[in-house]
Amino acid sequence: MPLTFIDLFAGIGGFHKALSRFGFRCVFASEKDVNLRKAYIQNFPDVKDSTYGDIRKHKNRVPAHDILCAGFPCQPFSKSGHQHGLRDKTRGTLFDEILDILEEHLPEYVLLENVGNFERHEKGETWKVVKESLRELGYDVKGTEHITSGGTGLISPHHFGHPHSRERFFVVARLARRGGLPENPFPVGDRYAVTSLEQILQEENELSELDKLETKLADHHYACIEHWNRFLSFLPEGEVELPSFPIWGDEITATYPYKKSTPYRSSKKVLLAHLKDRITDPNLTREQLLELLPNYAQTKTVEFPAWKQTFIRQNREWFQNIRSRIPQEWIDTLFTYSHSLRKLEWNCQGEERDLWRHVLQFRPSGLRVKRITSSPALVAMTSTQIPIIGPRKRFLSRIEGLRLQGFPDTHILPETHEAAFRALGNAVHVDVVDQIVRTFILRTLPILETAEEEHRLPLGFNMDSGQKLDLPLHQEITATTYIQA
Repeated sequence: MPLTFIDLFAGIGGFHKALSRFGFRCVFASEKDVNLRKAYIQNFPDVKDSTYGDIRKHKNRVPAHDILCAGFPCQPFSKSGHQHGLRDKTRGTLFDEILDILEEHLPEYVLLENVGNFERHEKGETWKVVKESLRELGYDVKGTEHITSGGTGLISPHHFGHPHSRERFFVVARLARRGGLPENPFPVGDRYAVTSLEQILQEENELSELDKLETKLADHHYACIEHWNRFLSFLPEGEVELPSFPIWGDEITATYPYKKSTPYRSSKKVLLAHLKDRITDPNLTREQLLELLPNYAQTKTVEFPAWKQTFIRQNREWFQNIRSRIPQEWIDTLFTYSHSLRKLEWNCQGEERDLWRHVLQFRPSGLRVKRITSSPALVAMTSTQIPIIGPRKRFLSRIEGLRLQGFPDTHILPETHEAAFRALGNAVHVDVVDQIVRTFILRTLPILETAEEEHRLPLGFNMDSGQKLDLPLHQEITATTYIQA
């Protein structure tokens, strides 16, 4: 019989999509969000009657299974439980729900996914508790620990040829009494692979009217990009070197104190002197004057942290060297934009100084510019941070978002644009999971004896598509014939 799996915190079904390629069968899914659960059932109608909401309310429904998959939330564990064992530390967290299920059913395999800094969360205590808790249940455990920690490193889609930089922490575990983990349970990708977003982009004539509406740049975003492009045009390559630190436009004329004092500690007279060219009403209160400063300078503190002092100093020194090249009218216009739009992060050293040639992203830290070779991580919190395809002068489309995460074009997303990209931002990458399953699970499956040695394949493996799936990155893979016990 094919292996069975459960899909916890299922989202839009990245784990499900990957595991079903190998003939593995989902017997339970849990997703708290109503819209995500609706999309999950639409994508996988066979599990309609075994897909539930909050796992805390439905874990008693979990049947026996072979593989537990979960992209569980990262939560701090209790420090008060230190004297009472590992389970006391995890009480009240969603990871404790996973442990309850593992303790009840002891599936042979466990596959978990989390954010890239998971290993260092709570100074390493969270990962330590997860690892030791699984071992206490009888599992052999390994995670994608950072190379600096002696591990194999985080895993990102771009390591396997996908134009998507998104390093994630994965945990694999197998019951020790069943043989434990293979020697190298994680796939080895190319960390220096060169990719291109052209691999996943739709042609303009492929965009629906809804796509065109959703991907259109707002006028103020378009104007902001054009404004910063003018700035770059004042700084010809070969004459002016662009800095590696974030460019904070407010510092081009800034004089407020930042070393031994801060604006918060400054008198109204000092603030007026700093803002004299930007205000017409000298009767503004001290609090109103503070609000005219950049957000990072409004902090209610007697001293800025060292990193902030360094960024301010670097910006002021750099702007002093180029100030004569920047027209006053450009500076005046810059101050009409919101605080976050007055910052530029240029991550394209050596590339053409034209923002429309690169991938752009509006973030709280500023307008971020990256090479077209790969997409920045999709951000789960807000649709305003969807990557902008510079050469197309538009946001990423839904289908392009699906392709970035390894899903087929036909995969159903939540209805609203914001909900769709929030779901994609939280999704596990389908083909990354595929690669891990090959090195983690397939290597440990029994081998079906055949007459010829080269035809020996793991039980449950897709015979038709073969072990190596050399298909376009966004093409659907249909499971058909499987070897069964």
